[in-house]
Amino acid sequence: MAETDTKLPHTRGKGVWGIIRKLFVPHHEPSLIPLLVLVGGAGCCAGLYLARMAIKHPDASWDKKNSPEPWNKVAATEQYKFYSPNIDYKKLEPPPKY
Repeated sequence: MAETDTKLPHTRGKGVWGIIRKLFVPHHEPSLIPLLVLVGGAGCCAGLYLARMAIKHPDASWDKKNSPEPWNKVAATEQYKFYSPNIDYKKLEPPPKY
């Protein structure tokens, strides 16, 4: 007796890429193309922002042996924020040394 396939009949044996390919066929559902493009673009932007935070943010410590406290090495004139419209980091004066 043959195994019963529990997948949807129009995606049998194609997997996730088959479903995505089926949605991108223009004569099938053209109204879904902008939705999939926007959701895919938003997912890419979120992934890139997460990678930027993991790499550039001073709170993320990847090497605890050589740099146990990287947040102490951030200069006062160094910009690590993604968006800061009110502060021009190039014109800041260094903080006073106590």
